This record gives sequence, structure tokens and C-alpha cells, in this order.
Amino acid sequence: MLKLSYIENNLPRLLLVSEVSLSQEGTGINRTLFNLLEGYPADRFMLYAPDQSLKSNPTDAIFQKNVAAFPERFFPYLKNRVGLSLNSWIESFNYQLIDWLPLASYQKIANFSPEVILICPNSPLGLVMGYKVIQYFNTPYLIYFMDDWVALHHSRWLTGNIQSVCRFLLKQAAGWLMISPQLEKELVERYEITPKRSLIVHNPVDLSNKKFPDLTPDSRDKFRVVYAGAIWPMHYDAVAVVAEAIYELRRDGVDIELVLHTAPNFWDIYRNNWEKWQVTYGSLVPYKQLNQHLQKANLLLAASSFLPENSHLTRSSVQTKLTDYMVSGRPILSCGPSYAACNLFLKYWNCGLVFETNNVTEIKKSLLKQIQNYSELYILTKNAFEVVQNHFETNIVKSKLYDFIKLQA
Repeated sequence: MLKLSYIENNLPRLLLVSEVSLSQEGTGINRTLFNLLEGYPADRFMLYAPDQSLKSNPTDAIFQKNVAAFPERFFPYLKNRVGLSLNSWIESFNYQLIDWLPLASYQKIANFSPEVILICPNSPLGLVMGYKVIQYFNTPYLIYFMDDWVALHHSRWLTGNIQSVCRFLLKQAAGWLMISPQLEKELVERYEITPKRSLIVHNPVDLSNKKFPDLTPDSRDKFRVVYAGAIWPMHYDAVAVVAEAIYELRRDGVDIELVLHTAPNFWDIYRNNWEKWQVTYGSLVPYKQLNQHLQKANLLLAASSFLPENSHLTRSSVQTKLTDYMVSGRPILSCGPSYAACNLFLKYWNCGLVFETNNVTEIKKSLLKQIQNYSELYILTKNAFEVVQNHFETNIVKSKLYDFIKLQA
């Protein structure tokens, strides 16, 4: 593996096509891409993202040198009953217009003259725009999937559909970047395509200002379970069952609480349930302060949906929060089905607990056991920190990724 400093001095001009704006406080895919690309030479990097995303979540200063925009949509969706029947047609028409109209910001991208394109779609829009870009530039490209959202998308328009675009991009890509081996295996089998080369890329963690806490975790007066991050449908039911189990433990006299560090919209949409279960709202924590808030916990919660309709996401996505959790010195609990990528990740590295049931009574018993035997979890926290040191530290992950990018130029 080449040294990161050498690679950074010899990197190709990279165009990122994605829905994210690379804002400082973005979560999930935005956070992972921010951490991966922070430090990429500014004069050799360009972001191509939706205009509305760039407006509502401004790009961080370190990425602002070269930014180009494309329309998020030409015609807005209808937010009423009529929209239930018409929005799918509006979506198809928007994609058709992307195909028919000239590439937005073409001259700006042409002036930048990318040598490698990185397509990282988080929705059909990112996939369609990535496909549009490669029609204009005879440039090698990589495709990076962070979960299997594409599995259930079947949008069609006059000249194409999401599944054929996805298959084409995977087949013609110079290489694949994947968040998990499970996701790579799923795409290989579904589309019957073997990547020319591939690399598993997780969220990297900067350890320059972190060290493993020089103490053995012990129970505080109140046992605190903390969840940090977004709460999409692919998380909610698993968070909810833990919240209900903790509530019942409180009713039984156990001094325990669940704290959610999440954006206001994720609190508000489920507010009635959170309040019913006496969940504490900790607000969304700035990323640079995240570690100190995580260290106030006794247990850090990751959650993957048990619902069949979310199984394609659960089985493929290793969540950004896991590696952030791993350097906090606090034990991790991943609640989700046995096939959840997060559970498999923690088992593989022997660095966390897994609850593979959505039965409230069973979760109560398991939580009570962890409270009573808390000191035994120290080895898991130590393992977690060492795994990040040896495999997911920023310089290690970036060196592999940047070397992979450089090979395509």
C-alpha cells in the first residue's frame, strides 16, 4: 500500500456525482463521503450535486473550490391526495427530461476536465445523473453503493428505467466500492455481473485527537443507552422495541434511560411514542463533539429493521455510526435480525453485542444481564478501538481508497 502523502500528491482530478452536499454536519452517506474525501487536493476535486441540496445544506469550505449543480427536479411532487396518483408520473417525466435536456453545468465540468468519476447514488436521481455524466465524458468511473436502496426501485420513463441504468453502470464501471461484502454479493447475484475490481470501504475515523479511555467502564447511577444518528424506517422498529423494553425496565424499578441524539424531524415524527416510552431527546450533536457525548453512555445502540419490507437495506448496510461508536470506549449493542450487516460486522470483529430479537421481554432480560455484568463488556470496547486503529483509521482507509482511485486514471 502506498503512503497517503505520496498518493495525495499524485491523485487524478476526481468528479463526485451524488445527492449529498458534503456539508460539515451531514449524517450517513454524507458523513462517510466527507470523512473519506476530506484531504483530497481541492484543486483536483469537484462535487456535482442537486441544486436544492447545495442550497439547504451548504458544502463545507474545504470542498467549495469546484462545485457544480444539477436540478433536483424540473417539476415538483404534489403534496396532496392528487399526488398519490400523479407523483409517479411526475417522477418519470423528470427523469425523461434529464435524458432529453443537455447536461446541466456541462461547461464547468468540462473546464475541470475530470480524470476519474465517482458515482455515489443514494436514490434514483443520483443513479440517473451518474449515467448522464458518463455519456458526456469518456472517463473511467467508479460506482459506490452504501446500501441496497435500488433493490425495490422500478421507475420507468420513455427511454429507460432504473434497473437497466443500474445494471449498465455496474457492468461498465472500472471498479466497485461497497459498504459491505454482503452488498457486493447481492449485486453480483442480482445483476449477474462480476466487478472488474472492488473494494470494501467503511466510514473512516480520525484518531489524531482520540485515545482509548484509560479506565474500566463501570455502571453510573443511571444506566444510559444512547442512539446517535438518523431514524429512517430502516432503523425505527428496532429502536422502538429497545425503547419499549427500557421503558418496561424503568417501570420495574431499574434506573435506566434511552437518549436519542437525532435531528428534530426524526424526534417529531415519532414524538408520541418517544414520550410514551419516556425517551430522552438529546438533540443532534455536532460531529466534532460526538465522541464526548458518546462517552456519557453505558451502551451505544445501533438498530436495523426486522421488517421484511426493509430487509434489502438491513442485510446490506454497515451504518456509518458503527466505526464512530467503536472509538468511544463504550460497548456497542446492535439490535436487528441475524442477517443484519451491522450484526455480522460486530460479530466478525468481536467488538460488540447483538440482540437478534424484537421480543420486548427477551430484550429486557438481555439488557438486565448487561447491567449486572457490565465490567465484562470492557474487552469488547478494547477490541473495538484496536480494530479501528488497525483497519478503519483515517489514513489506512484513505490510502486504500486513493490508491484504488489512482489506478483508474
